[in-house]
Amino acid sequence: MQDLKASANQSPEAAGVAAPASRPSVTVAICTRNRAALLEKAVRSVLAQANSNVEILIVNNGSTDDTFRLATDLSAADPRVRIVREPQIGLSIARNRALEQAAGDWIIFFDDDAVTEPGWLAAYERFFSNPPNPRVVAVGGAVIPQYEIPPSRWMGIGEMELGPKPFCFKRGSNPWECNSAYRREAALQVGGFDTRLGHRGDITGAYEGADLNLRLQDGGYEIWWLPGASIRHLVHAGRLNLRWRLRAAFSTGRSAAIQRVKSRAPNVRKLYIAGRILVAPLHCAINLFVSLMTFPFQNGRVAAKTLLRAVFIAGFARELLKQL
Repeated sequence: MQDLKASANQSPEAAGVAAPASRPSVTVAICTRNRAALLEKAVRSVLAQANSNVEILIVNNGSTDDTFRLATDLSAADPRVRIVREPQIGLSIARNRALEQAAGDWIIFFDDDAVTEPGWLAAYERFFSNPPNPRVVAVGGAVIPQYEIPPSRWMGIGEMELGPKPFCFKRGSNPWECNSAYRREAALQVGGFDTRLGHRGDITGAYEGADLNLRLQDGGYEIWWLPGASIRHLVHAGRLNLRWRLRAAFSTGRSAAIQRVKSRAPNVRKLYIAGRILVAPLHCAINLFVSLMTFPFQNGRVAAKTLLRAVFIAGFARELLKQL
């Protein structure tokens, strides 16, 4: 994990980043890599709802396409838009860079392939101005999938929608990272995002938000659900096939192993690793058997789910073997 404490004390000018003319209270951070075709739409959807108390911080994560020129044009046209370069590839690394450089007390993480729904930013600002209690340091809202092509029948719908009433998440449950906000000081205090987790270029990953949230909850802080703060998130065509889902399941399993091992007490980690490795072959075999037996039913949905679960377990065990 990066040393965020020293970086957090570094001024934007020292880091080669132009400081905003007046300090905003909210930062919307958009970490992006090689998605110039989508970035402008994402930024403009935020700008349409932003006032002078909001900055949009674009973190260019080693892009090789037209991202830098586009971001520069957006910044030149609107003083609310600011650019930061992060050459080291990795979504968690880019998000940590955003935490370091954000001017706002609250930072909202927003994906470069998403667009806001009406009232999104206003809902966040109302929450920031009057949180339920001083222990609240994170909050997130709904994520509505927008498929680039119609998904196959065997795929479940990936949607985050938990109802019209705000509530505090229980330990181990979270909003999705693509539409969530953190009190900057608290996120830095617990070490930011673990850079071993999350996407790294073309390598899929996960659990970076869940890991950060768990550390916040263990520190006595609260994470809340925010109705009315909805976004639409693009589901790319390249992710709507079994091959990509299998690769993602394996990588997600590896991420889960990292996160779960580190959450165990040091004196039981080796025992936990050994026990999970021993039962992994049986768990894989059971899921593969269920997948085979259920293939003709429910458009293959149960079969696909159990097959992906078997691959997830394989990735989980692979990472445990590496750590052992």
